[in-house]
Amino acid sequence: MKRNGGNIMGMILLGIYWYLVLCITGATPTNFLVIRDFAVSADVSLVPFADLLAISQANGGAGRLIQIGGNILLFVPLGFLLPLFWAGWRNMKRVIGFGFAMSLFIECNQLFNYRATSIDDLILNTAGAAAGFLCYLILIRLLRMPVKVQERAQKLPVIVLFAVWGIRIAIELPMYLEWIGG
Repeated sequence: MKRNGGNIMGMILLGIYWYLVLCITGATPTNFLVIRDFAVSADVSLVPFADLLAISQANGGAGRLIQIGGNILLFVPLGFLLPLFWAGWRNMKRVIGFGFAMSLFIECNQLFNYRATSIDDLILNTAGAAAGFLCYLILIRLLRMPVKVQERAQKLPVIVLFAVWGIRIAIELPMYLEWIGG
């Protein structure tokens, strides 16, 4: 695959974005090393919209905005960056499916730390990826840019996301091992 300036810029932006997502969500398995009792640490909600209903009843407007808006906004950049830099990702179903898969990846990782795993987060994150794709469509229409679509999705964005996850683990692992040992 040809690596031009746009492709490199896309890799850098996607890598920075994903690193920040991992920092915000705590989605690395290194936290598993410090969990002594998984049954106590697991906070799983599999009933759709149950958490959102509880949030809307318990919190004021700011709490709702942070929880709902934050989960949506977290994945807007993913839905925007993928089609912007890689022609094989200029397919809404592909981007939404990938947003769903990466949100599921985060939620599964959160099973191993002291964060909540919620189907509502999965729904909202996926909606965020869809919103990001719609922002991309609006941008290309406003700029009247030609859209070249490739039949297959490129693997490079997937490799970037998992490489960043590996880097995050490599950064965290020595800290956790020191904490456990000392």
